[in-house]
Amino acid sequence: MDALLGLAPSADDYAHLPVRQALTWGACADAIPAGDWYLVAFRSIQRAGADADRLRLFDDLAHAEAEHAPGFLHYFKGPLAKDGSCLSFCLWNSRAEARLAAAEPAHREAVSVISEMYESYVLEFLQVRKRDATAVLEFEPYDSRSAAPSRRDVAPRLMGLNPATS
Repeated sequence: MDALLGLAPSADDYAHLPVRQALTWGACADAIPAGDWYLVAFRSIQRAGADADRLRLFDDLAHAEAEHAPGFLHYFKGPLAKDGSCLSFCLWNSRAEARLAAAEPAHREAVSVISEMYESYVLEFLQVRKRDATAVLEFEPYDSRSAAPSRRDVAPRLMGLNPATS
């Protein structure tokens, strides 16, 4: 979706803000047509000493693979903040198409290095909606089960702890 090419972080601490506040959606909203989409956000805190070149390679390969997948609309690769945090996302036509793409080889390879590269990470699943040409973008949890993980699932990861030991 070309309208999102100008999307940027809204603040230095963008990776810690809700997705709708973290990025400059308002600057792009007028150019986005009415519709409904599925957004997968990846919040992470990079490990000190993580191999940035290796991480970039895995990310670039997964991104290239996703671009050719049915339903792919946009990938926003967030900048790494001073505290090692980052917020990135993929926007899809549907959840089903996103799930099919997640099963592809380059994506599975990228997932295989998550524990090596990140202190913590959280996935968020959102429905993005624009009701008509004049409306603002709306963001809401995709469903109660995937969008509202238990405190055990989310809180420890946000604090950089291992959920299995919390």
